[in-house]
Amino acid sequence: MTTFYFVRHGEPDYGSVGEWNEIPFGKEFAGLSEAGVAQITQSAKELKKYSPEIIISSPYTRTMHGATIMSRELNIPVFVEKDLHEWDSDRTHTIKDGEELFRLCKEFDAYNGIYPEGIEKNWESRELVRKRVMNVLEKYTVYERVVVSGHAIMIQTITGQYRAFEYGEIVEWVME
Repeated sequence: MTTFYFVRHGEPDYGSVGEWNEIPFGKEFAGLSEAGVAQITQSAKELKKYSPEIIISSPYTRTMHGATIMSRELNIPVFVEKDLHEWDSDRTHTIKDGEELFRLCKEFDAYNGIYPEGIEKNWESRELVRKRVMNVLEKYTVYERVVVSGHAIMIQTITGQYRAFEYGEIVEWVME
């Protein structure tokens, strides 16, 4: 049995990426704002009582920034896992128009993350998110207590808690 402590990344500093914010995937290079650093530092203090053994992180800058803060505070190693990445709103990675990306996000919400029968969409379904994230988590079941530095849709999909998560919020989930 492994307990995973999902930690949603802290508040991002999207202003730090400048003009990269306007290109597909550019905003993913943003680290944490000062508030985000404080949020994750507080999360790390709360995690100490659980004595986690390792941290696994999404490859996005905001989650890796948070993972390094937690690693320093908890004195445990970090492993970056590419398949812990953020939900993919555009699997073609070609849409540059912010309004179109927003439309895809709204469509995901309208369909509750489930493709209509017989129709595949540009966005990643909850089923696809679950499969890729579970494949990663399975690798870490040799540990008892694992911190996951990640994203809201990932946390929702794995834990079944379909709600908004605060920046730096810790969500405990047990894999039997």
